[in-house]
Amino acid sequence: MKILFATGEAWPFVKTGGLGDVAYSLPKALKKEKIDVRVIMPKYGNIPEKYRNEMKHLGDKQIWVAHHNEYVGIDSYELEGVTYYFVDNERYFKRDKVYGEGDDCERFTFFAKAVVETFYITGFEPDIIHCNDWHTGLVPIYLKERGLNDIKTIFTIHNLRFQGFFFNNVIENTLEIDRNRYFQEDGIKYYDMISFLKGGVVYSDFVTTVSDSYAEEIKTPELGEGLDGLFRKFDYKLKGIVNGIDGNVYKVFRKGKKRLKAELQEKLGLKKDPDVPLVAIITRLDRQKGIDMIAEVFDKMMDLGIQFILLGNGELKYEDFFKWKERQYPERVCSYIGFNQPLSIDIYSGADMFLMPSIFEPCGLSQMIAMRYSCVPIVRETGGLKDTVTPYNEFTGEGDGFGFKNISGEELLKTLEYAISIYKDKFKWEKVVKNAKTRDNNWDTSAKKYIELYKKVEG
Repeated sequence: MKILFATGEAWPFVKTGGLGDVAYSLPKALKKEKIDVRVIMPKYGNIPEKYRNEMKHLGDKQIWVAHHNEYVGIDSYELEGVTYYFVDNERYFKRDKVYGEGDDCERFTFFAKAVVETFYITGFEPDIIHCNDWHTGLVPIYLKERGLNDIKTIFTIHNLRFQGFFFNNVIENTLEIDRNRYFQEDGIKYYDMISFLKGGVVYSDFVTTVSDSYAEEIKTPELGEGLDGLFRKFDYKLKGIVNGIDGNVYKVFRKGKKRLKAELQEKLGLKKDPDVPLVAIITRLDRQKGIDMIAEVFDKMMDLGIQFILLGNGELKYEDFFKWKERQYPERVCSYIGFNQPLSIDIYSGADMFLMPSIFEPCGLSQMIAMRYSCVPIVRETGGLKDTVTPYNEFTGEGDGFGFKNISGEELLKTLEYAISIYKDKFKWEKVVKNAKTRDNNWDTSAKKYIELYKKVEG
């Protein structure tokens, strides 16, 4: 079975979010299961030199896009047994930003065409193309347009919030496909716009999301981003498969928790205290992440006697809020505005609790990473958070974190208060930590589910 994994990003080449992690870890796990999987992605200008210098040029051609011929080169690089193909075009991809450019429609139309028109250059014609997020939403359409009906497609939604919306005049100007055939409700039409993601959903053979709960949530008006009716209609070809984390990426330190906590407190200017509950959040500062709930009850949280660490950036109002709280609570609050990968691992390793009160969360990786480092997650029970964290039951001893259901600062506060009461009971807390640490969140389980799906789609 030959799988081509099409993605807009992949770690360690380029990463903006969870998709980058998946595009690295899932193909590696599939390879381990003897699946012939290759990855194809744009050759961005900000890919580190050490990788760019070692890429092999396989060939090039011209592709017709937006009424003109455009150069496409295909380079390759092997990483941990997986072959990566890079679509080269400096005009489209030698940019500072990965997404969010004014010509994204043309850039990712070009990428979709390159995916389906370069098999003879790579020498790899797949049985299935596994497409990911809106950047690859046109791939199933161009397969049909080229008459390549034997190649099946699976489309995975990592975050429905980003759909690739564009004015409908691009149908003729850029996409160059038949308006009557594709600009309809069961096509790429989204009110007066078009949606690349909708194209992926409608025209692929199967659709997955990154958790079972999220697959159900997107069928509702609240979380369906205007496509809930479509997901209900295509329920027969929709499935959730939860992401995993890669243990080789998130290596656990040999040092004990007490020492790691003390080192973290010292590094971030917090008072060294082994007994104080140390609560952390590593996040994009965005409404989706439930930051308003934290802001609403922040002082009450501090009244519970905690220390608090934030690592993240995003909306200015949230950045300013946490900077203010750091000044208000010296030696108790640290607000690190920005992102620092090594520091994030130090925080996971040294903190006692990890706060993740998302409004919605397709899967989420942070809660699983936290558990690996014996940092107990406190989550709102939505999407992948609901599927990967089991609330602790002090009567049975089961559970590996804490959860609350409603979008409510007060409910978050009560859950944190309960978690702290368990923290103060050494026996119970050690049980929660052990449960969290031993939870199976590796990619092997998820990879096997994808293989079952590949077999089903291939027939």
